[in-house]
Amino acid sequence: MLSVLRAALNTRRPSIAPRSVVNLVNAFHGPERTDGVVEAIYGDQAYVEWPNGVKSYESLKRLVRIDI
Repeated sequence: MLSVLRAALNTRRPSIAPRSVVNLVNAFHGPERTDGVVEAIYGDQAYVEWPNGVKSYESLKRLVRIDI
């Protein structure tokens, strides 16, 4: 019974690892930036390279992994 409740309340997203393709989501749950590649992860921050050549540190909470 407890494991069913725990599974229902689990809101963790799939893990984001280096070389994952991700989108950056804004506060209204729409994509802010798309198709970034995670270069490295430092704690709860990811260093992401975007298709236009820009690199930035982003919170893992705001990144959504894309399964290609």
